[in-house]
Amino acid sequence: MAQRSKKDHIVECALPLFLASGFKGTSIDQVVKKSAVSKPTVYNHFPDKAALMLAVTEQWAATHKPKIPATIDLPGLDQLIDAQWLTPEAVRLYALVIGEGRRFPEASKVFWEQYDERWRQLFVISFVKADPRVEMYIDQQLMNRLRQL
Repeated sequence: MAQRSKKDHIVECALPLFLASGFKGTSIDQVVKKSAVSKPTVYNHFPDKAALMLAVTEQWAATHKPKIPATIDLPGLDQLIDAQWLTPEAVRLYALVIGEGRRFPEASKVFWEQYDERWRQLFVISFVKADPRVEMYIDQQLMNRLRQL
């Protein structure tokens, strides 16, 4: 099995820190400590915290691509939303991007375009044509989960 690069390791270690403490609340020193690399190593791969957040978001979006089974129907919608789209980690990332996205605009754009927009497009193709209320239902589900944080 191939060994992970230090860059990938730093990104994987940074994600839970950003989700737990937010962008402003996460320091590069915390990332250094969690990833067990030196500060120069972090800055060698990421010139600033926004670049690190961009890499975190890109990697996360790449590993959380939408998948809707061909046989899903409206009654199975809640289970699909819970299991694949609005997972606890995804909801925390939505909260982070909504709350602090202006601090990392490139990463926010990646999140909206590569995660949220792709899910919404897939749902429009799969469900909204059958029942236009599904789109509003999805927004309500997201808002409910954000309130629970």
